[in-house]
Amino acid sequence: MADRAKYPLGFVQKSRGLKGELLISLNSANIEFEKRIRTVWLGDDPGHLHPWNVESLRLQGSNAFLKLKDVNSREEADYLKGVTVFVSVADIVDDTPIRFIGYTVYTESENRYIGEITDIDLNEVQQRLIVKTEHAEIIIPFVDEFIKHIDDNKKQVLVNLIDGLET
Repeated sequence: MADRAKYPLGFVQKSRGLKGELLISLNSANIEFEKRIRTVWLGDDPGHLHPWNVESLRLQGSNAFLKLKDVNSREEADYLKGVTVFVSVADIVDDTPIRFIGYTVYTESENRYIGEITDIDLNEVQQRLIVKTEHAEIIIPFVDEFIKHIDDNKKQVLVNLIDGLET
């Protein structure tokens, strides 16, 4: 599941230049990639994304400049304004919790299934896991008090939930 997980990098703010380059407003300026990005996915519904081949992608502060292989004019780029750009979680450097999107979450004490991590809030003060449960979404701070163990082989996170975070 995690190898198919996508992270919303940001959204297309506007076109740049005459050859269809896109200016992306990043969701977080703390993103680093493991390797050259070859594919991004565009769309506003994470369940229905369309892959696009990347000609170039460079990060600059809170923005990125993205050139797609099949977008070759300002007019074509303008058509994508406002669309969300997703990248594979597997392409992101492992020192951020973004790599945990797609992991399942269990309680440490009872080994009870809680849900799946669907997103990460990379708030500058405190990073938080967004977990979709059977009935709702809960937010779990990404700190030692709550995150007790991460098993990358099983793609599981064991947590200690306190009153107010229970599902």
